Amino acid sequence: MEEQVEKMRHSLSYVMAAAVQELYPTTTFGVGPAIENGFYYDMDFGDVKISDADLAKIEKKMRGIIARGCKMVAREVSREEALDWARETGQKYKTELIEELPQDEKITFYDLVDPRDGKVLFADLCKGPHVENLKEIGAWKLERIAGAYWRGDEKREMLTRIYGVAFPTEEELKAYEAQQEEAKKRDHRRLGKELDLFAFSELVGSGLPLFTPRGTILRDMLNEFTQGYRLRCGYRKVCIPHIANVDLYKTSGHYEKFPELLRFTSMESGDELAIKPVSCPHHSQIFASAPRSYKELPVKYLETTMVYRDERKGELGGLSRVRAITQDDSHVFCTEDQVEGVFGELIESAKDLYRRVDMKLKLRLSFRDDGEGYIGDKKMWEKAEVAIERMAKKFEMEYYVGVGEAAMYGPKMDFMAVDALGREWQLATVQLDYAMPVRFGLEYTDADGTKKTPIMVHCALIGSIERFMSVFIEHTAGWFPLWCAPEQVRVLTVSADATEYADKVAKVLEGIELSEPIAHNKLRYSVDLSDDSLGKKIKKATALKIPVVIIVGARDAAEGTVSVRLRDGEETVKLDELAEFIEKRAEKR
Repeated sequence: MEEQVEKMRHSLSYVMAAAVQELYPTTTFGVGPAIENGFYYDMDFGDVKISDADLAKIEKKMRGIIARGCKMVAREVSREEALDWARETGQKYKTELIEELPQDEKITFYDLVDPRDGKVLFADLCKGPHVENLKEIGAWKLERIAGAYWRGDEKREMLTRIYGVAFPTEEELKAYEAQQEEAKKRDHRRLGKELDLFAFSELVGSGLPLFTPRGTILRDMLNEFTQGYRLRCGYRKVCIPHIANVDLYKTSGHYEKFPELLRFTSMESGDELAIKPVSCPHHSQIFASAPRSYKELPVKYLETTMVYRDERKGELGGLSRVRAITQDDSHVFCTEDQVEGVFGELIESAKDLYRRVDMKLKLRLSFRDDGEGYIGDKKMWEKAEVAIERMAKKFEMEYYVGVGEAAMYGPKMDFMAVDALGREWQLATVQLDYAMPVRFGLEYTDADGTKKTPIMVHCALIGSIERFMSVFIEHTAGWFPLWCAPEQVRVLTVSADATEYADKVAKVLEGIELSEPIAHNKLRYSVDLSDDSLGKKIKKATALKIPVVIIVGARDAAEGTVSVRLRDGEETVKLDELAEFIEKRAEKR
């Protein structure tokens, strides 16, 4: 975020707090940072109920404060002064924040000063940065209200979060609003229902999607697509259970790092079992199940499997964040000399896969920070990070480094897919892991007869199938490419006297088998022989976004043709050329 834009957005969160305090004097305040595209502030309104209907009133008050040309003035205070202020004003959340600050940390307040009389309109604990004068603020508006647990802890107070958006110019704000409107039309939760792809049930549980026949076809096509890349590179399928002894995750480090993601059950045998949150420890035990020689390496395992995470209920949303996650997971056990070749295969696979689904790729190298929670020594990490960056350069990928984004066991390449609306999504990932093989005591016999520890490479090309589907549905607006559309072709009859000819058309369709990008993709079609009018039949097919609609009537039967209705137009095709027409259409992205 550019510094000036960040200052503007942060200042707006401050102005919003000032406006709220004036309108609702008993409000207590949490935090109010600048974020991508805007700002928010978490506030506790006590017994006062706030809704979206109140945003106009708050916004009007904010614009009045800005119009005065108020200034943001920083001042340093002692720890005692800060605590006295927080306690005297009843700001319990600020009190908590101040008490947790290191004893030697500098504490700053910002005063919002009216230049007309020097009066302080609002004062708050804040590090900044802010604009000096509110007249530097560009185009903005308040957007929505949401709930947010204090400090993200669902056991703490539920606060009211007010979001706003802000940009340097009015043109940028309007462009953002237009994008948001388009995003609403493409919302995968709405389209999932309209296209009959998936459902949720309170009886089944939150975050546990149920896929319909149509949605299951799309899932299967995407899974076969992503698996195909690795099968062609010599990966072999394996299969693991959905539960495991807790000790497996204690050895891998997941138990210590992510205890909140695990759910346990005790068996009569005394075993304590956990529902699996990841599959890599299981795959390590398949490798460990037999003696290994350097001649076998690299050993490549592939499995599309479901893992389970106890995500917070408030963070679940459609398919974007679920508790049952299907991963196109793969793990390679190799020597150090083989790492570059393994990465190369996966990088080229990711580049081709996202080219075929018409998404641009950016690359983030996710490295560790100085925090706790990583496994393995720092020298190992430095070595792995150097190797990852070297490979990004070799394969000519533009990249940036995300410090603190690494997995707990090693650095990774995260492929950021850019969708039709310009939004970035982290989907594919390739991770280098020196730590887990050591923790599990994995080894192979090298050429000189000594025992060596293999290196582990983790990879998912589309990541979570559920999350990928949410992005893919919105990216395509539900108009899926022909190869993966749940229903690829629908034949519509103009009238009952075209039924016999529709059967001939169906026989042609029955013989079509698409080959790209998935081999043996037998055409999925249906024939609508209902008594509905042609207009109603077309409306139904269009509502389901079926990519190819074939219309047949008496004239078509007489002339041996069909009318093919596509999203980008309509044309007449001879029946004996229909198969070739559809196959070419499938090859077109």
